[in-house]
Amino acid sequence: MKKLVLILALTSILIPQVNAQGIMKRMMANLYGGPKIEANISNFFFSDIPGLESKMKIGGSVGGFIGLRMSEHFAIQEDILVHYKVSGLEQNGIKGDFEYLGAELTFYATGNWKLYNGDRLSIGAGPFAGYGISAKYKADGKETDLYEKDGNGDTPLTPLNIGAALTVGYEFKCGLQINASYKLGIMNMLDSYKTNASMRPGTLSAGIGYRFGK
Repeated sequence: MKKLVLILALTSILIPQVNAQGIMKRMMANLYGGPKIEANISNFFFSDIPGLESKMKIGGSVGGFIGLRMSEHFAIQEDILVHYKVSGLEQNGIKGDFEYLGAELTFYATGNWKLYNGDRLSIGAGPFAGYGISAKYKADGKETDLYEKDGNGDTPLTPLNIGAALTVGYEFKCGLQINASYKLGIMNMLDSYKTNASMRPGTLSAGIGYRFGK
């Protein structure tokens, strides 16, 4: 009887551990990732700010991605990027540039399809969250720090930004990728004037990456 109890106790301990190890091995076998570099163009969508217009200008992004293949045609992927963005702003004939540096996490649910030649096509969608490190407005030889607090402790812009993203990619058999994405912010970036107006960013990106792993 004592032997039976001991065997049952050991079994109850070992079987979950074996199952957990098996799950971890399968997950590790389906992990992939790699570096990514992109060019981007960005602008803003305004409301209740008369006469203010935004024009797209070129910036760049660098970082990487990591993903987990859940099945042959479905994966969950996270992009980790640092962005440098530039947008032109014009109001009442005065032109300037908005320059932004920040980090961003994007989570995609992606569908993957293997083509007849062995290459892959992927389409994904999901949320993103970004945090600004620096945001400056330059016009007429002057530079304004848009994250600098005023006497009330408010800033012109908030560094936090969240929104939705869409992506499409083409991957060659060697692992080289060509990707494009569009991201639209849904959070008002204005801080001091957020009760009277809104400012939401849009970013179109295209670039290349390389996948390591399955």
